[in-house]
Amino acid sequence: MVVIDFLDYNVIDTLVLVNTLKPEKIYLMAETSALNGKRAKHLENAIKQINPSMRVETIGIDVKDILSAVNQIADISNKENTDVYLNIDADHGISTAASYGAEDRSRAIPICVDMSHGAIRNLKTLEVISDIKHITLTDFLNAVGAKQVEDSHELPPEEEYQQIVNVAETLFKSVYVWNMLCAYIGKHYSHDNDYVRIPADLGGEASDRNIDTVRRQLQAFCDNGFLSKKEGEEDTYKFTNDRHKGYMVVFGIWLEMYIYIKFKPYFEETHCGYVIDWESMDDFDTKDNEIDVIGISKSRPILISCKMRMPTKEDIYEIGYISEMLGGSLAIPVVATTAIVNHRQSFKPGLYPRFCKMNVGLIETIEMRTVPIENIVARLGI
Repeated sequence: MVVIDFLDYNVIDTLVLVNTLKPEKIYLMAETSALNGKRAKHLENAIKQINPSMRVETIGIDVKDILSAVNQIADISNKENTDVYLNIDADHGISTAASYGAEDRSRAIPICVDMSHGAIRNLKTLEVISDIKHITLTDFLNAVGAKQVEDSHELPPEEEYQQIVNVAETLFKSVYVWNMLCAYIGKHYSHDNDYVRIPADLGGEASDRNIDTVRRQLQAFCDNGFLSKKEGEEDTYKFTNDRHKGYMVVFGIWLEMYIYIKFKPYFEETHCGYVIDWESMDDFDTKDNEIDVIGISKSRPILISCKMRMPTKEDIYEIGYISEMLGGSLAIPVVATTAIVNHRQSFKPGLYPRFCKMNVGLIETIEMRTVPIENIVARLGI
């Protein structure tokens, strides 16, 4: 069996085809300049990781010259003494046009990856050729040339998940106060000392109306095992370990861990605070090198940007752009926030339409208190 595919940002279709059909050879067609770039090399490497014995052949074409593409498809199908499948990718119009033009000139059978029904279909008969064998997050990241430099945060063990959730939900009720408390701890703690003095007024930085909230947040840390009070010294606390100390001086980590924990059961593979080397990408003009939470579900990568503040239109465009560049239309971009966005109480009522326009999903922590996670997962299309 041989597969013909067109190289574009939707590497997921190609990987799923390779992983499911296990063809002897795959032809990748694209502009010659694209075939000489890093993206093609990364995809070829990912294919080899999935099936080391598979042969990969690249063919340069002019994507504006449909006749040339049709002739290439006809030549391949006529010289190969085996079944030839031509992948029709919704993200790449030339594949559709070339398939239509090649119908009477070649033996290539047009197929598509039907993610919605978990199948690869013959487009002429709509019959299922095979049920999809899904790819891993590692397969996907290899194909886009991304590599993990490091996990920017040490993740908690599963036995601490509920305690993380308890503290996070307390902090989300007053992010403003947590910002002050986190900044105060960051200024006054020491790497070499397990103890830190934290007065409820934060040395005069917290107003009278915020003192009770500071106390509630500190009590939440104590109740859930992140801090303990030093006996005989009311305002002196002890960090229970270095990892907990690290959590308490990073303002945004609590939303990242909260989202990671809550959505992990719905992903086949998940990472939190995933730092990536984008220098291996072609023309990738973003400086952002961290995806707060990244997961994969049924071959579709989910990229979540976490904001413990009101997101901006730039935040929406950034995650949408990254998602499109990495996974085409099959990647799912999401912004998670502690702010109120899609609600009449939002002080930025014009922001939510931007999410809809950019096809970027929204997770609000206030919604997660009342709506089952399953409903949010379904709404996001995961």
